[in-house]
Amino acid sequence: MGDPLRLLELYSGIGGMHAAVRESGIPFEVMSSFEINTSALEVYKHNFPGASKPRNIMGLTKEEMEQLAPNIIMMSPPCQPFTRQGLKRDVEDARTSSFLHFLDLLGEITSPPEMILLENVAGFEVSQARACLIGVLEKRGYTWQEFLLSPTEVGVPNSRLRYYLLAKLKPSTFCFPQSQEVLNQLPFCLCCKAQESVPSREGLCQDCNKHILPSLQYLLHKFHSSRNADCLQTSTSFRDIEPSLSHYLEKDGNIEPYLLSTKVLQKYFMILDIVTSQSKRSCCFTKGYAHYVEGTGSIVQHNTDISMPEIYAEVQKLSPDDPERVRLLQSLQLRYFTPEEVTRLMCFPNWFKFPPSVTKKQKYKVLGNSVNVLVITSLLLILVES
Repeated sequence: MGDPLRLLELYSGIGGMHAAVRESGIPFEVMSSFEINTSALEVYKHNFPGASKPRNIMGLTKEEMEQLAPNIIMMSPPCQPFTRQGLKRDVEDARTSSFLHFLDLLGEITSPPEMILLENVAGFEVSQARACLIGVLEKRGYTWQEFLLSPTEVGVPNSRLRYYLLAKLKPSTFCFPQSQEVLNQLPFCLCCKAQESVPSREGLCQDCNKHILPSLQYLLHKFHSSRNADCLQTSTSFRDIEPSLSHYLEKDGNIEPYLLSTKVLQKYFMILDIVTSQSKRSCCFTKGYAHYVEGTGSIVQHNTDISMPEIYAEVQKLSPDDPERVRLLQSLQLRYFTPEEVTRLMCFPNWFKFPPSVTKKQKYKVLGNSVNVLVITSLLLILVES
C-alpha cells in the first residue's frame, strides 16, 4: 500500500462518499469536508466523529485549497438546479454558485488534485454547469470518463439513475477504452465467477472479454455474499443477480408508524408504486419520501396473503365516498419503507447508524439527497486502481 489518499470531501452530506472510501479498503485521510445542512452534519458526525464541521464552500480559498493539497476530491453538488422540480435553472440557480466557485479554484491552484469523482442527477450531463466543469478539466490537463448508472448495474434492486464523472490528471490515464459518450455500464468484468476462472494473458475475462479488476470483484462478492448469497450462487453476472427486496426489508418490527394514512389511501391509491418482499425492483427514493407521494419512492404491500389486483378491482367498483374502499385498501397494509430499509437499499454498510436525535422525516430527507455507496465504491476503485 502506498501513502494514504488525501481526500477533500465537498458537499459531504451524511457521509456516503466517506463510507465508500472506507468500504473500498483504500488507505485514506480526510483533509477536510464541507457541508452546511445541519441534519446531514448530525448524521455525519455520529458516524465519523471529529471529521466534519459546518463549512460553506464559498468560504474555501485558493490558499486553503493549496494548503490542504488533496490528491483526490469527491463531491455531490446540489442537484436541484438540474431537475424538473428545480425548474432546471442550471447555472442561473443560486445553488450552483458554490460549485462554480470550486471550479474557479480548480482553475487557479498551482497543483490540482490527481483525481476527481463527482456525482449528480441524470440531466447534469447536458447542463451548462457540466460544460463549465469540462472546460476546467481540459484547461488543467485531465482525462475523464462520464457515466449514467443505476444501482441495478451492480445487482441492487433499486432504480437510482445518476450521473458520475471520473477524472485523472495527465499523464495518468485509465486502463479501459475511454469514450466521449456517457457510458451506461461499468467498463470492467462483472462476471460472478471471474475470480475462479483463469484470465487471458491480457487480463481479460474469457466469458465477457472485459478486463478483470480484482478489487472490484472482491467488493461485489463481499457485498452480495453478505446480503444475497442465494442469488449469487445462481447468477452469471453481478448486474443480473436480481435479489428480492426481502434481503433488504425488516424481518419483523412495528409497521404501524409507516402505514399510509387514510387520506393518502383515498387520494393517491391509483398512483402508488406498490412492491412486495418478493419484488425485484423499487423506485428511486427522493428527499420528499413519506411526505409527498407522487414520484418519491415505492410503497410496500406488507400483507401479501391477499391479492392487490383483486382488492383494487373491488375498490374501483365502489363510489368514492364509500367507506368500504378505505377498509379494502387498509387490508393490504400498504406502508412506507423504513429509513433503515432505504439505507440498506442505498448500500450503506451495517456499521452506519442514525443518531437518536434525528427524526424520521429528517432521515428520509437526508437519504434522498445522498448517494448509493456500492456504486460510489465501485467507481472509486476504478478511478484509483485502473
